[in-house]
Amino acid sequence: MVRFPRLGGRSAAYKEAVDSQAASEDAGDETFKTEDPTVSSLLESSVRRRSSVPAADIERAASSKRQYSLSTSLGEDIFEENAPSKFGSGGEAEEEINPFSKDYVGLTASYLGVGAMLGSSSSLLYPLLIVKNGVSSSFMAASHSVVMLWWSYKILFGFLSDCFPIFGFKRRPYIIFGWVMCLFTLLCLARGGNDISASNVVVLLSVCNLCYVFADTSADGAMVSFAHKEPIERRGRIQTHCYSMASLGKIIMHGCLLLGFSGPEMNCAGYQPDAAFLCTTDEAVLARVEPGLIQSYPTDWCHQKCSRATFDFDLPIHTLAMGMCMVIFLSLPLYANLKEEKVQAEPRLEYLRAFWSQLERKACWQIILYGMVSHITMNIQNVAKPEANYAWLELTTFQQQLMSMLESLSFFVALKLIRRYALNFSWRKMVLIGSGISVLFNCSYYLVVFDILRSSWFYVITDVSESFMYTLNIFVSLACMVEISEEGYESITYALITTSSNVVRPLSNVISFQLLTFFPSLVTQESIATDTFLVRQEFASLQMMVILLNLSSLLSTPLLPRQKKETLDLVALGERSTAWGKFVILSVLVFMMYSTTVTFITVHDHETYGCYKIFGGRGCTEDESSIPALMLVLAGLLYCYGTNFVLTYLPILRGESKLSLAMFT
Repeated sequence: MVRFPRLGGRSAAYKEAVDSQAASEDAGDETFKTEDPTVSSLLESSVRRRSSVPAADIERAASSKRQYSLSTSLGEDIFEENAPSKFGSGGEAEEEINPFSKDYVGLTASYLGVGAMLGSSSSLLYPLLIVKNGVSSSFMAASHSVVMLWWSYKILFGFLSDCFPIFGFKRRPYIIFGWVMCLFTLLCLARGGNDISASNVVVLLSVCNLCYVFADTSADGAMVSFAHKEPIERRGRIQTHCYSMASLGKIIMHGCLLLGFSGPEMNCAGYQPDAAFLCTTDEAVLARVEPGLIQSYPTDWCHQKCSRATFDFDLPIHTLAMGMCMVIFLSLPLYANLKEEKVQAEPRLEYLRAFWSQLERKACWQIILYGMVSHITMNIQNVAKPEANYAWLELTTFQQQLMSMLESLSFFVALKLIRRYALNFSWRKMVLIGSGISVLFNCSYYLVVFDILRSSWFYVITDVSESFMYTLNIFVSLACMVEISEEGYESITYALITTSSNVVRPLSNVISFQLLTFFPSLVTQESIATDTFLVRQEFASLQMMVILLNLSSLLSTPLLPRQKKETLDLVALGERSTAWGKFVILSVLVFMMYSTTVTFITVHDHETYGCYKIFGGRGCTEDESSIPALMLVLAGLLYCYGTNFVLTYLPILRGESKLSLAMFT
């Protein structure tokens, strides 16, 4: 039997419902489900009156009853394994899933493609915009925001995928549609060639991003539905496989860009591969040419390889784009064969009511809030570091691409290790370990600051922590969502936590730039290049402040369940709160509006608005007030730490729980 703590009201009614359901299953009796609908409806009505526990939660707990029993010991996992079950948490027949089999290889191909597109679209901007076209830093920042904008709208794509099946299918048609549109957009990019304008590059990459994010959202829904079929002790294998494939896609594209975009055409301003062309006299281009090159070759400098180029060859943009088009085209049959059952479209209002009911559950809104409040401080960066790398280390494009590839490789290896050895390892401990690694690597930069070891290769090897830590943290958040996503709501539920984590990035950027207010010697590249004692002292202080703010994200760790069993415990207890559900939706909407406003205002006129401090810039004038931006920073930090305090630490002050190290492990 399922043992419950001595709790009244909700838990008592819940226990009655689950035991009745489980007893009928043990006896092989289907009366509870079908033969006597009166008993079923009365039980459901009773439970809803007394505990507000959804019937889906009752069925889930009952189907897991042979696997787990509830324990009343404080601090122990509530679910204790007893015996294997024939059912997953969603009540579906368990199934060993081979991600490379005919039925599922389409999912593998989709995540591999998403990783490749994500790696290429973000890494293409630097060589094409900064190195080749010499655009301003404000245009570069705005361009990156536009290209990555659509990740903040996955919840809308999830709603379309779940609520509007095409020919009875929720996943396959949307995956195919997204990738076909991405293919056509890449064809337009290929037609532009190497002479494509900077603005067209940004627009086309943004449209590509829209298309593959649309496909990725539907693929997320398919992945969650497949994960529900895995045995609970091995659940997470399909999810870690999918994310490792995305990392592999990034590695492949970083490798292509590493080899193909480290030549003279992408790294030498004004370079002309055709010797018949005369060198330009454009002052803007000449200002970016190496002085020694013009002095040595006054009339033929544009046909010479500069010192920033690693290789003598370049990969043309149209060749790269056509290669990606070919991969997408060959993958379409795999998407078409992806295993999926036909469903009936659910009435829209009923769907939204049911989704809102899911958001009211503590198991849902607590994990979403964890994703938001932890990422606000975790995403804060030392924005003076890129200028320091250029001034102190002379970091090349080749090394930057290599660093990106190593970051993806480290996460790929970590996911493979988790899949093999740590599927049931505590998610909280993963975050703590990742934070420790992050602190170690960030502290190693002090060797660069104080001129103990100023080697660009040392930086390349050590500075893999930021991307690794961010991805690891969002992975554990998404791992929780697999356990609480209900059948038919996989895409929108999974997309909600992704959206909530992405929309706080602009706020983190504003906080990052406003830290420079306290360190005036780090505002410009020229001042950093002076390398005085004051510059080093201020840089060291800024680095320590960023490390401490990143570590403060661990204050939200108690909001994260330890593992699958504890997540199912949250679902089983059936605690609900309309107020916190509304708070989550309001938070996501406010952050989404701010993210969209910042993006479009800075893109509309990046030279005029991109420099404003409140939009994440360094300031348009020397006397620009920092008060609006600092007020925004204060509001963001109050939201972050205030939410943590109310949910975790206020109950401790009230004596309802105790402060202990176990809260964080």
